[in-house]
Amino acid sequence: MDKLPRQLKTAIYTLGCKVNYFEAEALKEEFRRQGFSITGDEENADVCVVNSCTVTHQAARKTRQLIRKLRKANPGALIVVTGCYSQVDPEEVALLPEVDLLTGTGEKLLVPELVKKKLAGERERNLVRLYTDEGKEMFEEMPWTSKQERTRAFLKIQDGCRQFCTYCIIPLARGPLRSLAPESGERYLRQIGCRGFKEVVLTGIHLGLYGVDLHPPATLSSFLQRAVKVDDLERIRLSSIEPTDVTDDLIGVISRNERICRHLHIPLQSGDDTILWKMGRPYKTDYYRNLLDKLYREIPDLAISTDIMVGFPGEDEEKFQRSLEFVRQGSFSRLHVFRYSPRRGTPAAEMAPQVEAREKEKRSKKMIQLGKELTRAFQETFLGRTIPVLLEEEDPRLPGFWEGHTSNYLRVRVKMGAGDWKGKVVYPRLRENRGDYLKGELQP
Repeated sequence: MDKLPRQLKTAIYTLGCKVNYFEAEALKEEFRRQGFSITGDEENADVCVVNSCTVTHQAARKTRQLIRKLRKANPGALIVVTGCYSQVDPEEVALLPEVDLLTGTGEKLLVPELVKKKLAGERERNLVRLYTDEGKEMFEEMPWTSKQERTRAFLKIQDGCRQFCTYCIIPLARGPLRSLAPESGERYLRQIGCRGFKEVVLTGIHLGLYGVDLHPPATLSSFLQRAVKVDDLERIRLSSIEPTDVTDDLIGVISRNERICRHLHIPLQSGDDTILWKMGRPYKTDYYRNLLDKLYREIPDLAISTDIMVGFPGEDEEKFQRSLEFVRQGSFSRLHVFRYSPRRGTPAAEMAPQVEAREKEKRSKKMIQLGKELTRAFQETFLGRTIPVLLEEEDPRLPGFWEGHTSNYLRVRVKMGAGDWKGKVVYPRLRENRGDYLKGELQP
């Protein structure tokens, strides 16, 4: 079916991580290229695509709820499920009567063509392909699109994971390590700069292992050395990087180049060595503490945010308090707190003792409160300084007030007056700490 009888409307819904959202934008562009239009109206869409997540069982449940909601709103639509949930549990997804077609994570750009075949009468429904061994899979290059609905652009340069933490299903969902060729990455970065984006976020599933699969091998630091030479880009931000992948070379590249954002998201997961061992994390707290010391020493004004999990199997009150204290001493700029959620198919789901839900909730509240205190303390250190802010959106409740972020991801609100300031870089003096943001003031 090369040509559609009419321009069909496609609605795409995405759950999960930044990589998923980048892929969704590329998927929209491919649908447009093949003659579809994109709509946000689920009731009038001819095709509804669910770009799924399965990092926790709650994420899988949300995906199922969304599928049922779409079918109820639009009984006649073709419903397609793609992404991590269908890759990991294709049999489970196939049991959902609302689903007309399911694919995995490896060939998302083929979805529009598969939809055409389905509309033409193709009977096969489950098109999920299992991954082969590392070295035999190719990176699915998803062209960057200027229609990204954000101030900062996102570019996926890496996919796959081989770490196999005991709580995580993602290696099965995303397959082996694959990387975008450096030359292709540089070409996309130039396109992003030429389109007027001031900031790009480099994303990946295991970003710090970028390039290990390439021939010849490359590294994240070597890619950044190429990226900083793209003249039109003012900021290059890393989405997330594992502690063991923060090498001396990478630290050196960041410290020497102001255009690389002074913000690193480095997952910790637990501040207790026994729990880290049970999680399958390849470091101890001493390693992480020494890394923090080195980073704060060598990169001035650096913000380090982290992921922290509470209620992992075997985490008693003593271990939780140890984790809480480690986080307190880490001077993090922001915490992303997660309650452990058993994921079927992972070793941690079978571990004992499992922590009761009420205890997880109590620990989560304590860790979230600590995160707020750490964020406020970090923000305090920048009061009185004048720092560049990339403006992103106007406050709908306060016309003329715009919000944006600094290089080290401080959230700042500035009174700008009338006009469209989206994507502009301004230089306010940071005057007041409002807790969830800093109030900036432009100098006359």
